[in-house]
Amino acid sequence: MLTENIDRSIILVKPDMIERSLDEDFKERMKKEGLKIIAFGQILMDLDFVKRFYGWSVIDYVVELSEYLCRKPLLVWLIEGDKAIQKLINIKKEIRARYCLSKLCNLFHCSDSREDFEREYKLISLKIGDMKTNNQVEVIVFTKKGREVFFLLLKRNPEKGGFWQPITGNVRVDEDFKKAALRELKEETGISDIVRFIDTGYSFEFFDDNRQQHEKVFGAEVDSESGVILSPEHTEFVWVKEGQALNHYLKYPGNKKGLEKLAEKIKEKEQKNERERG
Repeated sequence: MLTENIDRSIILVKPDMIERSLDEDFKERMKKEGLKIIAFGQILMDLDFVKRFYGWSVIDYVVELSEYLCRKPLLVWLIEGDKAIQKLINIKKEIRARYCLSKLCNLFHCSDSREDFEREYKLISLKIGDMKTNNQVEVIVFTKKGREVFFLLLKRNPEKGGFWQPITGNVRVDEDFKKAALRELKEETGISDIVRFIDTGYSFEFFDDNRQQHEKVFGAEVDSESGVILSPEHTEFVWVKEGQALNHYLKYPGNKKGLEKLAEKIKEKEQKNERERG
């Protein structure tokens, strides 16, 4: 739940903001006010959606608005911060007074109240689905056969690179890392029953999709008889030992380091069990 002063607002970045390269200045202005972009997406609007989004009964300047707002996808930002709604309204007044060329081309839209935000966020979510955050999860599934440990790796389809990796996915808005990890496990493998869930304590940063992202690595032990049902994101899966995974399958350093950290956790647990058995 948000506190009384912590607000969220929807920002609809209009074409003239991008065309005039004012978006970075706008981000800096928000940063100075303690506001941050916690999720983002793209939306391709039509006139019917424009009408519902703004709550208009009729649309004036049909041709002009269609060309301005419906020609190509627009950026959508989800903003959070102390008194975000009022601060963004103030920023809007300042920026429009300085840069706005007309009432039609007015750079960006922001929510005018909490009620407006809730309505706008619902409409946009129905249109584009979940907005992306800069947080990622990685789930390395493993199973034991006697004293040997095998790790599950998935091969991405050719359109997504065709390389091998553990389960990965985006953390949704208002979703913690563990919840995201369990959801991605189910979505990408069909597995929902696990023996134990391990926080490796390892995370890393990487740049992709024009943004800096933070990925946290978990392990999930499953029964050796667990079946795997691949999602459309992947074409193959294999169960391999640590050396095979590191030397022949995994491509990226962050994935390799995450698997090494998980393997250390597994060995530490085994050694502790052996000491307890005496």
